[in-house]
Amino acid sequence: MIENILLIMGVGAFVTPLLGYLLGDRERYLGVFVAAVHLFALGYIYWSLLMRGTLKDMFYLFSSPVSSILVFDPLSLFFVTVFLIVGFIASVHSIGYMSHDRNLTIYYTLFLLMMLGLVGLSMAYDLFTFFVFWEAMAISSYVLVAFRYHLDEPVEAGMKYLIMSGVGSLLVLYAITLVYGFVGSLRVDFIVQYVMAYATFQGIEYLLVPAMIVTLLLVGFGIKAAYFPFWTWLPDAHPAAPSPISALLSGIVIKAGILGIMRFVLPMISNIPQATAFGTPIYVVAILTMTVPNIIALMQDDIKRLLAYSSIVNIGFILIGITSYVYGSPYYGAASALSHVFSHALGKGLGFLAVGGIIYSLETREIKKLRGLGRHRPLTALALTMALLSLAGMPPLPGFWSKWLLILSAIHSGLWWLAFVGVFNSVLAVLYYLWLIQRLFFAEPTEYVLQSREVHPAIKVSLMMLMGLMVIIGLYPQIMYQLSFAAASVIAPLLHT
Repeated sequence: MIENILLIMGVGAFVTPLLGYLLGDRERYLGVFVAAVHLFALGYIYWSLLMRGTLKDMFYLFSSPVSSILVFDPLSLFFVTVFLIVGFIASVHSIGYMSHDRNLTIYYTLFLLMMLGLVGLSMAYDLFTFFVFWEAMAISSYVLVAFRYHLDEPVEAGMKYLIMSGVGSLLVLYAITLVYGFVGSLRVDFIVQYVMAYATFQGIEYLLVPAMIVTLLLVGFGIKAAYFPFWTWLPDAHPAAPSPISALLSGIVIKAGILGIMRFVLPMISNIPQATAFGTPIYVVAILTMTVPNIIALMQDDIKRLLAYSSIVNIGFILIGITSYVYGSPYYGAASALSHVFSHALGKGLGFLAVGGIIYSLETREIKKLRGLGRHRPLTALALTMALLSLAGMPPLPGFWSKWLLILSAIHSGLWWLAFVGVFNSVLAVLYYLWLIQRLFFAEPTEYVLQSREVHPAIKVSLMMLMGLMVIIGLYPQIMYQLSFAAASVIAPLLHT
């Protein structure tokens, strides 16, 4: 099953340039094929689960000199589901949004390569395989950020993203060398056994190596996840990229860092006796990641930069669950963090895709020029409003249910101050969300709005699909909760809580 999922994505990426060559001037229709690849992969996964009736699956790519293993467990299912859903809807959106761009064959090929990397990351059971897919995802995303290379902003943002993310990759690679040197294997279970064995010895010297490995991984993955103080690349990269890529970057690519922490770092931390020593810096980083970008977002007039800073804020919310994990509630902490990964992927994906519709119609990102948009482009404005309300944690949208669980997990761990800061920053974010909504619906339309062109049908379809999915998840949050709690059991079994 595992190899077939990667085969579907890999064959799609291989066929895309050939299909683009055959289509010639009609390469804009490649988006239909790319969307079909995502939908087929997602359908194959759930059809296979229905037929087999089992979830745990492991596949050995090779065993020498370094084992390369893929696993399909509830954690893999969670991230693959989120990645493919957002990727599918973004590819549909691209059919309309990118229709006037050049080099679309390259765009869609890189799109599928990035998604192949993300799907592979979800199923990697060792650091070697994880790093290979990590680089496939990272390199593709660098080029996609700078895809419109004839403009200065994308090239500058792409270079900044490349340099900072490259440093993060080097730190992860250095951690991998340390792991292999001391453990002799890069498998998750063997790494955890090594940490448990070291924990039986007394003395700080026996914890230095595990602590160094954990620190390197937290920093390396943290640069990609864009939490404090490694988030400075994100406000430039996300606005500069084409809007479907912005949706992917903010909705799922930065979650690759969270995936790395979930799969490799948290199981190590949970077996270190002095685990709370890591809890204190994560606690502080969570507070700063929520608060500092939230304040900066209040001063933005570029709607994509505002959403970019909001993405950083929500990474801070995810860190509430990770902090709860470290401080004694691994099951509820991991489940709450994963729930917010899910809800934020949908909410921020919808937000950036709605902004893509706005840019397609008005060709501007300035908020002051968007006044009165709701009267002339109601679908686009409604989609953006739904995204903002979910991000604000308004019931009954998905963001409410995930934030509720995050606050409960913090309280369950005795982190009352962290819970208070989370609520405070959620309220603070509501201020600029409502400020933006007020300008969309209750202000006189600007000349830009009055002269705006009709949104492409493919963009409308993508917005309606994601809005419908958010309504379903909001009304039936157990769908999100079941996936999240099942995934949490992989890294924090019930007997540890």
